[in-house]
Amino acid sequence: MEGIDAIYRMDFAAADTAAKRAIDLQPDYPYAYLGRAANDLIRYCYGTEMGDPSLVPSFEAKIDETIRVADAWLKVHPGDPDVLFILGAAHGIAGRMAIERRQWLKAFSHGRASMKSIHAAVAAAPDLYDAQLGLGMFDYYVDTVPRFVGWLAKIMLGGSRERGLREIAVAAEKGRYAKTAAQLIQVEIYTEDDFGARNPAEAVRLTSEICARYPESPMLESARIVALYEARRLDDAVAAARRFLKNVEGGRFPEVDFAKAHCLLGTLLWARGNRDEALEQYRAGADTTGDSAKSRWAAWSVVRQGQILDALGRRPEALAAYRAAYALPDNWDFRAIVKPCLSAPCVGAKYPGHFSPY
Repeated sequence: MEGIDAIYRMDFAAADTAAKRAIDLQPDYPYAYLGRAANDLIRYCYGTEMGDPSLVPSFEAKIDETIRVADAWLKVHPGDPDVLFILGAAHGIAGRMAIERRQWLKAFSHGRASMKSIHAAVAAAPDLYDAQLGLGMFDYYVDTVPRFVGWLAKIMLGGSRERGLREIAVAAEKGRYAKTAAQLIQVEIYTEDDFGARNPAEAVRLTSEICARYPESPMLESARIVALYEARRLDDAVAAARRFLKNVEGGRFPEVDFAKAHCLLGTLLWARGNRDEALEQYRAGADTTGDSAKSRWAAWSVVRQGQILDALGRRPEALAAYRAAYALPDNWDFRAIVKPCLSAPCVGAKYPGHFSPY
């Protein structure tokens, strides 16, 4: 639990230390190996904003080790529900990494392997509430992702949004190790779901509760700002985003969050009608690293410059921004968004839209 708390605080060194201590105490038990891999996942996605690809092979090596240790334990202790759950969770977070990297087949391959172990764990121990998160995520995402990636619908079987939502809710209410993770998945669903589960007000309540537990976490604070935005509490969201930026400037939040801070604030100002101020924030976000390819938020800020310049009717400047964005390494599939904007202005009621396209 010390390691899990450290991950949510984004104290990655402390999380690694806690995992090592637990492994030293019992090197043949897989729980802490999973924690060490999960630490790499969050470090990659939020600690570097997907800007350090060297963390991907590190994560994959730790997942492989978790699976090896879990398999070895199950040979000696067959049917152990806790370790069946860990084995399933290892495949589950490997699938999550694949989703973040838009590797759909790999994601579902891990998802199916995950479900085999998770179902066995739940059958052996129905009160293992943490495992309900794995069931819920599989059911929910298998039913929703193919709607966006149509060809997957032909090869995937199973999944139910409604059942997935119920299972995630059980983990969020009764889980031990996975409680906060389940609540964050609920937040994601409440702010992004297009099929009836959208509930931004509940997302605000949940993120406020989580941030009270981990007030030093920029990852969680940014989730609260997104929830405020989706709930159309724009003044509260702008105030929170300005505090977020001050925390980065003051060194309380890491420097990598500069681009995110400016991009969050820019989108909020745009939504509130302050388009000239929003443009300045996007420009600041694009300039934070000196090399926009290093941060998804810096690269996204370049795209956003083009979009808001289109909204301001400054098409030649917008085209220059789009061309600059298109020239960046396409680490986050932004070129697919930029390409139509090179042919015609990207304007309309859907803008500013969500903070991030994915």
